[in-house]
Amino acid sequence: MWNRLRYTVWAPFYDALVGAVGFTNARRHSIERLGLKDGDRVLIVGAGTGLDLDFVPPSVAITAIDVTPAMLRRLTRRAAQAGRRVSAQVMDARNLTFPDASFDAVIMHLILAVMPQPELGLKEAARVLKSGGHIAIFDKFLRDQEQPSNVRRLLNLVTRTLFSDINRRLAPLLLGTGLLVDRNEPAAFGEMYRGITLSKPIGHSPRD
Repeated sequence: MWNRLRYTVWAPFYDALVGAVGFTNARRHSIERLGLKDGDRVLIVGAGTGLDLDFVPPSVAITAIDVTPAMLRRLTRRAAQAGRRVSAQVMDARNLTFPDASFDAVIMHLILAVMPQPELGLKEAARVLKSGGHIAIFDKFLRDQEQPSNVRRLLNLVTRTLFSDINRRLAPLLLGTGLLVDRNEPAAFGEMYRGITLSKPIGHSPRD
């Protein structure tokens, strides 16, 4: 699996690279908008080295998944150093092994632009989310009606191989999920990165 291979290579440098870019505030604001409560169960999809852990309240039960064992080993060490209990599992976001409606909230930071078939990942996130729950997304997206420039198309040939697709749109990924967009606003680097909050209507099932 290409993602596992490339992020195994990136793992030792990931924190320094992402930290240098300055996504800390975007991560914090994204998670704050979930309005997490004591005892909530939260799933972090594509959890990487655990850079989101600092912003999740300590009274919340965290399950973290990633396809790259090397990243999860660093997450586990980070959690232990912070005194946090985290259930870390190697798992493909497109085929979650959790039952329907297992979580009160899902965090998907910098994952939908990375994974193959992101529409399946979002559909799975909706499936394991409880009715009335929310999904926090922080990632790079084109506006739904925006066409990438020729320069951006060429750049994407490089970036999607090394780390991320920069030409994805949100609307096609939402089809068939039943999820509603509560918030979609610029979060970093102008409008390239978006902070998005989705909700699952009460009583809705993605299988409907």
